[in-house]
Amino acid sequence: MFGGNSDKTIERLLTWGAGWTAGGAPAAQSGPYATKVRDAWSAAGRDGEPRIASLAYFSLGEDAEEASRRYLLDYYGFLGDYGPMIANGALRSVSQVADAVKAFEDAGFTELYFDPTVANLDQIDRLADAVL
Repeated sequence: MFGGNSDKTIERLLTWGAGWTAGGAPAAQSGPYATKVRDAWSAAGRDGEPRIASLAYFSLGEDAEEASRRYLLDYYGFLGDYGPMIANGALRSVSQVADAVKAFEDAGFTELYFDPTVANLDQIDRLADAVL
């Protein structure tokens, strides 16, 4: 799996890769590049379909929202104004999670990894309740 959004990324994944992974952008933003990957894969005569993956940050429950924001702002603090965009983009409701699953599926993603932003195991149960 290769990440990135350049022509070199496509060249690398066609030569050595099994697919492409987006770096956490929403489906609307990363979907067009996923289409480019699939088109290049087919044009290169690669067998089957490439894996197309992304990750999504999440925290579920009002009790987790502030800790989630704090964590992401700290982790991405070095990015200046871009850090708050990431922190504010985390999925924080069941409806946001469901909408993201549908949007990535509609964009042709084959894998979606949910990355909890709160260090509580109950987040896994809350996510399971939201998507299963």
